[in-house]
Amino acid sequence: MKAYETSERYVGKVRECCNYAVRSAKNFVDNGDNGRRQPGGNGSAQLRSILQNDLTNFCDEVVEEPFSVDQKAYIVSNLITFIFMLLAAALGIVAYYLVEFSGVIIIAALIFSVLSLLAFFGAFGGTSKNMENTNVYAKRHAASEATHRIILEANLDAPYKRKINRKTEVILKGVTFLGILLYLVFDVVELLTKLSILQFSGDQFVMYAAFVLVIFIFFPLVLSRTVAIGSSYPGVADNLSGCYTACGAMRYLSEMDLRLENTEVCVLLTDSKSNKSKGAKTFVKEFASDLSSIDTTVLCLDSIYSTDSFNINTSAKGRSLSKIIDSAAVSAEVMLTDHTPKYHKGEAKAFAKSGAAVATISSLPDAVPSFYRSSEDDEANLSVRAVEAAIKMCLEIAYAKDEVPTK
Repeated sequence: MKAYETSERYVGKVRECCNYAVRSAKNFVDNGDNGRRQPGGNGSAQLRSILQNDLTNFCDEVVEEPFSVDQKAYIVSNLITFIFMLLAAALGIVAYYLVEFSGVIIIAALIFSVLSLLAFFGAFGGTSKNMENTNVYAKRHAASEATHRIILEANLDAPYKRKINRKTEVILKGVTFLGILLYLVFDVVELLTKLSILQFSGDQFVMYAAFVLVIFIFFPLVLSRTVAIGSSYPGVADNLSGCYTACGAMRYLSEMDLRLENTEVCVLLTDSKSNKSKGAKTFVKEFASDLSSIDTTVLCLDSIYSTDSFNINTSAKGRSLSKIIDSAAVSAEVMLTDHTPKYHKGEAKAFAKSGAAVATISSLPDAVPSFYRSSEDDEANLSVRAVEAAIKMCLEIAYAKDEVPTK
């Protein structure tokens, strides 16, 4: 059976669910604490509470999954990077004046340079203060024994508000990384020359580089001041629309009193995507046995705002799912584009590691849109047509999966 064959009221009812989803999202933007939907923020908690109440009416089970997130990890990582680079720079200069101890001092400087590299990649970010967060996992049981599972996933949080634009941030990160590499090269070369292992013309002037490299230590300090952890961008496309789309699909099944024969349909609302997808990773870890117990497909709904660039990208393990998606697109009368937004770090990668087939449903094009992760991601990105296309695709994929014989 196709989803559109489930009722004579299918078209009108789906549109009704779409309208409700878009109106509810707009209402949250206008009246909710949408400017504080950063991980651990009041806005994400408020949105979770609203949607959880809806899912309680639509589903048979609703489970809360608390976890901790390092909200200040980005700031702490950059501050620690700054401290280690500062120590490496100071030791490099001290070695210039204390020639008799320069070998030992340079070894210490090399150690701090290595630590600054580790800090740059976030190795010490977990030392920041933990914030309590919660995922919501809701299930609508199959009519008989479930042999398949479809999870409609979306993240509740919005990106942290930043004080500089993304291009400037990338430049600062690049310069910081370059500075760390130069410190490592300086320490190694200076140590080898002190040990007479490496000799070249002008090697006596290498020590002067310690004074020049000092300029690089201030870039991680600047980076540590670029994120406002107490507020977020509006995040209407990323990912308020995805949350209401997932719940809209479940609303249709509930209000039409429909259950798939052998497929359990679930909604997963994760938090802390902006903190390295901590919510998704926690879910995969905590529900590992549940995910492997039956054939599971995860549909990540992320940035649903336009039909012009509507696309679905599958993970490496989703080849068989690709055929189902193509068939579902025909049934849903949805035109899929071949856009692959490689710049966007969604949560599909975290779910793919669980062994489940994963697909990301999105409107993001190949090129970065102007509103992406900025204050321009507002209610202008709410689109009934895009939400309708996503809901239809979710329903058609679920019903197509229900027809797949159990292995």
